[in-house]
Amino acid sequence: MPNVDYPLDELLVYKPELTAEPDFDQFWEEARKESQQVPLQAVVTPVDFPTKIADLYEVVYQGMDGTPVHGWYMVPKSSIADKPLPVMIRYHGYNGDRGKPHELLMWAAFGVASLSVDTRGQGGMTPDRGVYPMGGIAGWMTLGILDPKQYYYRQVYMDCVRAVDFACSREEIDSSRIGLYGGSQGGGLTLAVAAIDKRPKLAMPVFPYLCHFRRAVEMHGSGPYIELRNWFRRFDPERRKEDQVFRTLSYFDGMNMASRVQARVLMAITLQDIVCPPSTCFAAYNHLNTAKELKIYHDYGHESMPFHDEAMLHFAARYL
Repeated sequence: MPNVDYPLDELLVYKPELTAEPDFDQFWEEARKESQQVPLQAVVTPVDFPTKIADLYEVVYQGMDGTPVHGWYMVPKSSIADKPLPVMIRYHGYNGDRGKPHELLMWAAFGVASLSVDTRGQGGMTPDRGVYPMGGIAGWMTLGILDPKQYYYRQVYMDCVRAVDFACSREEIDSSRIGLYGGSQGGGLTLAVAAIDKRPKLAMPVFPYLCHFRRAVEMHGSGPYIELRNWFRRFDPERRKEDQVFRTLSYFDGMNMASRVQARVLMAITLQDIVCPPSTCFAAYNHLNTAKELKIYHDYGHESMPFHDEAMLHFAARYL
């Protein structure tokens, strides 16, 4: 199958210069402080779910702007595992949702609690109460694109950090044994949370989105990166604001986030991916300065890979 990006030997050493602004860490520290001032106000409601190995709950907690974030929370029964329990937190792909509860059963079977949360305004129950200074292209990639403090993903990243806050608030959870995972957008969110928040012990991103934005806009053949190109087409055809746009995106770039991750990482990259081009994922992986492992799937693109779930289970069993 022909390459969709650089040859593998070049990808393995591809390490473009980071684009983080001098105040990158201060920016996220301020966001953390803002978030910590807002109570979670979590509501946990039991759900009737026909399984003998776990209890299921609907969770709703408040984002730092008051947006109610919805999730599923599954806890193995005492007959399966002793408390306190490790927990895996799942973030979903672009325009997706928290998924179906049965998708979390693999963790319950291993004696691990799990939490899967919506991304605000996308395909789930969670609305978006964010206020943006102007409109944008259909989707979410360009909302507030001219100012990092007003950009859509600032609230999204903090919603995801607050999922860790929720897990740590539960007496049945061992807060020293927290893992994160997700594919595509969920992979990018996994990297971001592991960079902003030092509590997670493991991070398992799969072909992470939101990485190396300039390369992604140049190289993608499908998927939501087109929203960025279409924003220029509609609002800035001469690209006079290009530097301003990419400056905003630099605060959210998984490549810049990766260099700050301390959790142990298992990353999966597919070499036929035209949505999250391999070079954008390798840009993040090669900037990781922590214990890390890489799974390369030569003949797969941006698609479901159930066999990789088994790799994640083994990784979590070893290190969580």
